[in-house]
Amino acid sequence: NFVPVVIDYYDEDDPALWQKRMVESDIRIIDGIPTAMKVVMINKNDNTQTEMEFLEVKYNIPLDDKVFTERELKK
Repeated sequence: NFVPVVIDYYDEDDPALWQKRMVESDIRIIDGIPTAMKVVMINKNDNTQTEMEFLEVKYNIPLDDKVFTERELKK
């Protein structure tokens, strides 16, 4: 299975320069799906980063269709 662990986002006007980088780590197989349990987004422009760490991941859980109505999505 293919799992991207580093994804660079480049400036449209200057493709030689990456502006943001997403780094995925702590890859686990959950329900047969490779899943990054930690994701870090690095912003090169302002030297900041955002980190997300997932404690629990569930796939293929039933969701009520009304969750995806325009009204609900605006909340």
